[in-house]
Amino acid sequence: MKNFLSLSLTSFLFSSVLWVLWHFIDTHVLFLAGKGGLFYLPHAARVICVVYFGWKAMPALYFGELIGPYVINPGMYPFSILIPSLISVISVPLSLALLNALGFSLGQTRASPLNKRNYKHILLITFISAGFNALLVNLYLSRNNLSFSNAITDIEQVSAFLIGDILGAIIVFILLAYLLKPVIRQARNQ
Repeated sequence: MKNFLSLSLTSFLFSSVLWVLWHFIDTHVLFLAGKGGLFYLPHAARVICVVYFGWKAMPALYFGELIGPYVINPGMYPFSILIPSLISVISVPLSLALLNALGFSLGQTRASPLNKRNYKHILLITFISAGFNALLVNLYLSRNNLSFSNAITDIEQVSAFLIGDILGAIIVFILLAYLLKPVIRQARNQ
C-alpha cells in the first residue's frame, strides 16, 4: 500500500507539473503561444509512469490529466474531457499489450525483447501510444460531434495529436537525461 501511494503521488505530480509547464509555455512564451499542440509534454508522464510503474500509475495519471483543465484552466476545452483523458491514459497500456501480443514483452534484462533501460524501446512505446492516442481520442471526438474551438476532427488534427505527443515526450526525455546525468554518474561511481 505504501508503494502504491508513493508511486501514485509521483505519477500525479509528474503529470501535473508537465501539464502546468506545457500550459504556461503554450499561453505565455511569445513565439510558442498557441502552438502547444505541437509539443504535448504530459504524454511523457504517461509513457514513463506506465512503463516503469505499471497499471498502478494509471489512476494517478488520469487524475493528473483532469486536474489541469478542470482546476487550473476550467474553460480550456469546450467539452467534457473525462473520456478523452481516459483514452489518453489507456493508450500506453494498449501499446504495451499490442507489443506483447506481437511477442515483444517488456522486461528489465537485456534478454527481454523490450527493455525498460533502452531508450529506443521507450521511444517505440512512445510512438505507438501516440498513434493510439491520436486515433482513438479523435475517433471519440468525431463520433460525438465534439471538437476544439475553430477546428474539426480530421487527418490534420490526428496528425497534430500524433506529432505533439511524440515531440513533447522527446523534449521531456532529453531534459530528464540532461538533468539526471549527474545523478546517474554519481550512482555509477559508488
